[in-house]
Amino acid sequence: MAFKDHKKGITRIFLVMVIMCILCFGVFSCTTYLNQQSKTYVNIGDANLVQLDEPEDDAPAMRIQTTEGNIVAELYPEQAPKYVEQFTQLAESGYYDNTYVFSVEDGVYFEAGTKKADGVVDADAAEKYEHVERETSADLWPLRGAFCVPGTSKEGNLWNRLTGQMTYYCGSRFLVCNSITFDESAKKELESVSDDAEEINAAFLKQGGVPNYSQQMTVFAQAYGDESFATIDAITRAKTKTASGEEGFTPPENDIQILKIEIGTYQDFTSGKN
Repeated sequence: MAFKDHKKGITRIFLVMVIMCILCFGVFSCTTYLNQQSKTYVNIGDANLVQLDEPEDDAPAMRIQTTEGNIVAELYPEQAPKYVEQFTQLAESGYYDNTYVFSVEDGVYFEAGTKKADGVVDADAAEKYEHVERETSADLWPLRGAFCVPGTSKEGNLWNRLTGQMTYYCGSRFLVCNSITFDESAKKELESVSDDAEEINAAFLKQGGVPNYSQQMTVFAQAYGDESFATIDAITRAKTKTASGEEGFTPPENDIQILKIEIGTYQDFTSGKN
């Protein structure tokens, strides 16, 4: 009798394990399906790659004065209205004056915009400025010279997580793209993403950039001009310290600062009058 009871117990455990496996597989399958169905995709076919065109004279723009040179960039309030509004207000208030480049990825990008060289945002600033909802657009991509905004937090319940409907936020710190190296492996990976992305792929291969950030960050501005790209090159080639802190920032060995950000029109900064 004891043997039969023991055998029945093993059978029950086995059945429970089978049922649990089926349930786990079902949850995994449903989650995968829901994520595939609910992801927000940009319509690449309607993309207007505005970053490839020279800005109009009256286009909203900025000039970033750094210790390594100046960067002139067009702003995109139509595609990223919430972020451009906050960025403009902060720049005009002097928030970015004498702030730091706090992380550099050799040749690929730099991150900037904090009052401390370690990249930490003050508690007061974090409360006020780190909760701008991410804005993406088929018109804007992380090409070389693009100004992007890394995420700061996300919001949503379990269902939002399962269905890919989380809300993502960004803040006052920004990232400026230089470019990855497009070797044969990178080219093949880029070309395998979508048959509809030929124009975008061609832009990356011609202009350079960081394709992995595509539609993952708000893109709010684009640099133009030889001086701008020379400055970006200089900053992203700077020697760096060992990664430190929870976020693994790699600051330049010698401090690089943003001295001032001016807001105006493209003509204001390219006419030779300033």
